[in-house]
Amino acid sequence: MIKAIFFDIDGTLVSFRTHEISKTVLDALYALREKDIRLFIASGRHLLIMDNLSDFPFDGYVCMNGSLIYDRGEVIYSHPLDREDAAAVIDLAETGQIPCVLFSEKNVAMNCRTERTEQLFRMIRLPEPEYTGLMPYKSGPVCQFTIFLDKAQESSLLTPVLKHSVTTRWHPEFTDIVPQNISKAEGIARVIAGYGIRQDEVMAFGDGGNDIEMIEYAGIGVAMGNALPDVQKHADYVTSTVDEDGVAAALRHFGVL
Repeated sequence: MIKAIFFDIDGTLVSFRTHEISKTVLDALYALREKDIRLFIASGRHLLIMDNLSDFPFDGYVCMNGSLIYDRGEVIYSHPLDREDAAAVIDLAETGQIPCVLFSEKNVAMNCRTERTEQLFRMIRLPEPEYTGLMPYKSGPVCQFTIFLDKAQESSLLTPVLKHSVTTRWHPEFTDIVPQNISKAEGIARVIAGYGIRQDEVMAFGDGGNDIEMIEYAGIGVAMGNALPDVQKHADYVTSTVDEDGVAAALRHFGVL
């Protein structure tokens, strides 16, 4: 019996085309609440930039790939990046003028913009960060970076400076930098422990590379039809696309609704 469901946002609950949850899926979420199923977000986004969830009352949020977790309105877990790694990323981004978004527990900042970053922000309807630069955060705790490098640049520029952090990518043009041993799956495990919910009572939906671990972790792991083949192969079930209300279709397929 499914008692908790975790949803990625972009490309899973929210369409890249409409930038919102469809009425069909929103109705399904409210129907799940009527059945007393706990509903959570598990996203690479910070809570401060989740403005596309139609004000639905989720029970909690696994943010920034598991490094910051909110449950019932309270922070229950926070794991910032290693400070030396964070300082090295800031130096790399500022020296090379590489667009980079920095997330602390309470702030979002960026060093520079390009026409392409602005296009991508519009694509995922990401609120424009403050262009304050990253240096003011060099001595403080940083939860996550999103840096605009392709895979080749990541390998040559970024990997050599990360000693205690890893990258997780859900778009070819940028990657998230998170602490080692942090993932959406780890975040889910922390959340359900507080509710006495078992792993096999969890369902998870995702479409990106940073969703693979939680799809594998959940009792039922669902990949969206718009997910890449590398993501789909890890799922128990591949549903239809986000624009075809894939979340609602999978809930019906498994008899959750």
